Amino acid sequence: MTSPSATSTSWVINDYQVSVNQDPFFAKGVSYSPVPWGSCSAFNPYGDFTINTWRSIWKRDLALMRVNGVNLLKTYNTLDSIQLVEAGNPFTWDHNHEEFLKACWNNGTNPIYVLMGYALPKNDAAIFLSANWNDAGNVAKRALVKTGLIDLAKSWGQYPAVMGFVMANEINSSDAINNSKFFTYWNDVADTLNKIAPGKLVTLANVDDGMNTVNSGNQYMTASNFFWSYNSYRGNWTNSNGFDVLFSAYETATSGSKKPLMLTEWGAPASTHNASGNIVDMDSTQIANLVTYVKGHYKNMRDNRSDSSGSCIGGAYFEWSDELWKADPVGLECNQARAAPSCHTGIWDPGPNDSIQSVFPGQYWDEEGFGLFAIQPVDTATRVPVNSGGCLGPWDPGTNSPYKPDDLSVRPHASALFSLFQQ
Repeated sequence: MTSPSATSTSWVINDYQVSVNQDPFFAKGVSYSPVPWGSCSAFNPYGDFTINTWRSIWKRDLALMRVNGVNLLKTYNTLDSIQLVEAGNPFTWDHNHEEFLKACWNNGTNPIYVLMGYALPKNDAAIFLSANWNDAGNVAKRALVKTGLIDLAKSWGQYPAVMGFVMANEINSSDAINNSKFFTYWNDVADTLNKIAPGKLVTLANVDDGMNTVNSGNQYMTASNFFWSYNSYRGNWTNSNGFDVLFSAYETATSGSKKPLMLTEWGAPASTHNASGNIVDMDSTQIANLVTYVKGHYKNMRDNRSDSSGSCIGGAYFEWSDELWKADPVGLECNQARAAPSCHTGIWDPGPNDSIQSVFPGQYWDEEGFGLFAIQPVDTATRVPVNSGGCLGPWDPGTNSPYKPDDLSVRPHASALFSLFQQ
């Protein structure tokens, strides 16, 4: 593995394989969006709790990750001055990730590598649709996205903990991927980032669309630093193949130009619904099924790993901890206009997606309950509103600093996964 004396890292793609400082790499990772109780991704720091201000959260988590064998985390946004200004905030507000990245590197001892995500302006994926591609406003917005990613690479590309950058997450709609300009745009961005941060990699985290994206775009993605990623929830706890034909289909789609595959999201909720439709904890049988689901899917990745004879370079389990802000009743979500800033109800609500999801042990797609760790209830009596008359949040206006981080509780399927990570 990478020598503790190393002060830099160089990542190389060779067909389906990825190496770091000439060592083969397989990601035993987690998707990381540790939004604390009382906040959501719509308000500063816009889902990025890896900045210095929120060190209490990431220090809590890095210690747990390292002891449990995690070697990669994938984030969804990296806060920068562009986002702060666009939201009407001073560009001088904290958006410094140096302390976090140095802690991830840990002087080269059991490093936790980082795939730094970047959120599009206002999550405006419409700027990539073929029907509106040439609109002047969309051309300008895409230029701003490229500028943001260039700044990201300039700022953090030299840090040894950085594996690379997730240029965008889940924007591969059918209207986008049917346009070759979509891929030539991203290939140009990838080439540009390669010049700015040589030795670092880039990817697009795609919705699993049955290889439509790869079939449409693989010929255009020629940048030497690019690998494909899928957010995939295939298979169920009874399927010994885990992701069924995902890997064989991927290798067929990329046979003419091989590139590695990472599963930047995979997993299942640790929740179910009762007879009244409320989200509740699983029973013992469902928990056992979830453990089986996790073990089977991870084995499927390992069996198809690229440092053997496959195409998979590992994955990032979705996700590290619950996202309680996704549990708010419809219309009152934290990121809706009628909800107070930095506030959620704290009450799990099924939300709009209340249909049966037979592939999951709990039978429902509860986005708030995917965490390897559950967030323990907060004693609201110990908190005061950020704004007078407003909602309670994770920020203490009296000390002008965060409240202590949430208490986490490890779930049985997490313990099973961590055991596999450490083997």
